[in-house]
Amino acid sequence: MVLDQLKEVELFKCLPESVLSELSEQCETLFLQPGETLFNEGDSGNTMYAVLGGRLTIFKEDQEISQIHSGHVFGEMAIIESKNRSATVRAEDETILLEITRPQFEALTVSNDQFLFSLLSTLSDRSRGNISDLAMGYKKKEAQEKISVHLLRILDDSPNEIYIIDSSTYHFARANPLALNNLGYNKEEISKRTIFDIIKNLNQDIFNNLSRPLRNNELSFATFEGIHQRKDGTQYNSEIRFKLLQQDTYPLYVAMAVDKTERTLMEERLETLAYFDPVTGLPNLALSKDRLNVAISQADRQEKLIAVVMVSIDNFKTISHSLNPHLGDLLLKEIGKRLEGCLRKEDTVARLEGEDFLLILSGASHQRFITLMAQKILQTLEPMFTLGTQEISIRSTLGISLYPHDGKDPHSLIKNSQAALWTAKEKAKHNFQYYNPAFLFQSARKVDMETDLRKALEREEFELHFQPKFNLTTGKYAGMESLIRWRHPEKGWVPTLEFISAAEENRLIIPIGDWVLQTACEQIKHWLNMGLDPVNVAVNLSGHQFNRDDLVRKVEKQVVRSGIDPRFLELELTETVLMENTADGISRLKELNEFGLKLSIDDFGTGFSSLQYLKNMPIHSLKIDQTFVHDYQVKANSAIIQAIISLAQNLGLKTIAEGVETDNQLAFLTDTGCDLGQGILLSPVLPVEDMTQFLQAGPSLQHTD
Repeated sequence: MVLDQLKEVELFKCLPESVLSELSEQCETLFLQPGETLFNEGDSGNTMYAVLGGRLTIFKEDQEISQIHSGHVFGEMAIIESKNRSATVRAEDETILLEITRPQFEALTVSNDQFLFSLLSTLSDRSRGNISDLAMGYKKKEAQEKISVHLLRILDDSPNEIYIIDSSTYHFARANPLALNNLGYNKEEISKRTIFDIIKNLNQDIFNNLSRPLRNNELSFATFEGIHQRKDGTQYNSEIRFKLLQQDTYPLYVAMAVDKTERTLMEERLETLAYFDPVTGLPNLALSKDRLNVAISQADRQEKLIAVVMVSIDNFKTISHSLNPHLGDLLLKEIGKRLEGCLRKEDTVARLEGEDFLLILSGASHQRFITLMAQKILQTLEPMFTLGTQEISIRSTLGISLYPHDGKDPHSLIKNSQAALWTAKEKAKHNFQYYNPAFLFQSARKVDMETDLRKALEREEFELHFQPKFNLTTGKYAGMESLIRWRHPEKGWVPTLEFISAAEENRLIIPIGDWVLQTACEQIKHWLNMGLDPVNVAVNLSGHQFNRDDLVRKVEKQVVRSGIDPRFLELELTETVLMENTADGISRLKELNEFGLKLSIDDFGTGFSSLQYLKNMPIHSLKIDQTFVHDYQVKANSAIIQAIISLAQNLGLKTIAEGVETDNQLAFLTDTGCDLGQGILLSPVLPVEDMTQFLQAGPSLQHTD
């Protein structure tokens, strides 16, 4: 779907489908709800966004500047001019965007001449006719301010020689730094030269013959094999493409020249980029497939096994959000080095996208050897990684497929190792799993689940249900937890753990979490308008949401937009998420606390908390995980519950017990001093209509039979 929509974006229509397909897979897809903003004052704007669907408005100081429709692009590298850089972009409809980062953008300009020409034309068109002022050398200050700074940046940053030619005099209106450097001229000197002074085998007749089909719209660009002469008299061959930049009595042309020697070097660099990961220097997926083909040929002759091992760093996204980009890349390099260090010379370590690595273990005589290697790999990645002054601990999971049992070609083997990896993650992370044909069905289910989740957001299939919490001493109602439910139009109710797990994997949890937050705030406001008192409504935040830099702004925006007092909203975060993001986490928590929100740690006791950090966090309550409550009679569990309650009391925090299902559990928790409880014994999870009736009835603790 993304690929089809990307084909309709004007700027990208010149690109072949293979390039568009790769771009759609590499770039992140964003979903904006009506009213949601993308960036505000001071945003670095170091990204281009392609609008695949929907409509947005650009605001500056509450004044509408322009609108952006489906098929257009915007961002630092597109249409936000320098005077609008601190604008706000707001979605008017449900909007789908493709986020293109600067490295991805620059790769397109380097490897696709057509894209560069298309970009230059787009930016010159958006300069509102003032490209002619550029050709005149900025003679008017007012005109200079109107010239697209992005057009100049594309010219100046291009890895190719680029010239703008005024056909009235055949002089250079502008030459970019690379062209000046290659020719040995400065700006003033080049402005006094004509194109025929520089390209010695070009004259006016040849130029007119080249440009005529451009003026008549018969060709989009014309090519010419040129001989460039430098200031010192030396020459070099080049390949030149001419394109009409602005039609007029004397048109402006842009010429892009590539030094053939430089092109050879560039092609070598591109080949390196095509087969090696730029971060780690390891082979990438393309090269690993080639090597796997070679290994298969050798294995056939020697009658040996090949193991294809998919290695995933389970907590890498969480870790990378807490590190600066340099340290995140350094961690990937160090992981690659450790993997190379524990394998043989004939084996291959490749880095795929994100947090995944691919290993090819060649020429194994039996599966027992591969099992031992899998255990060795897990052990190799266990010790702490030291990055500067920081120590980082990672968790890894492996999926393994074997040749010839699990596939006869690289595509099948890699696909099946991925299926084994998914199964390993579902069972218990930090382990390995061999491929089983049944995994294909599970993999297909994952793909179907992702498709259905995206449709569920579009079709508004999600519902928000609520479970009341009670004061265990007085029996009075003390708030509620909001819980998302999904009613599929064909499959009915989808198990919550199943779809939340899938949403976490593919990051759809971010737009889903945004929907939960918005819906909860709107429901609180609705109850208040009815004269009811919801006390406080807890909303769960995922790790992906909490790690985003715009979290605080998003939460504040939803609260302000709904018109509720922040004290009615409580945010729940798991212990693991907080402990993996201690520095940034404390900062975000303080901002949310200062705004007036209540904060609690969910599933407390299942992770590993540092008391030093815990005492500095502006937390209001600890939620005791239901696994301890269910088996409270086990001595270790009862001891943990008592320790959590004692810790909370000493820190001045409330405790909330989850999953209260029996009278004995309730009695134990009450006797131990737990403040609040929720669970089926006290009240089931209620749809919004039933929760409204519950509030209207003057709620108090009544056991359910």
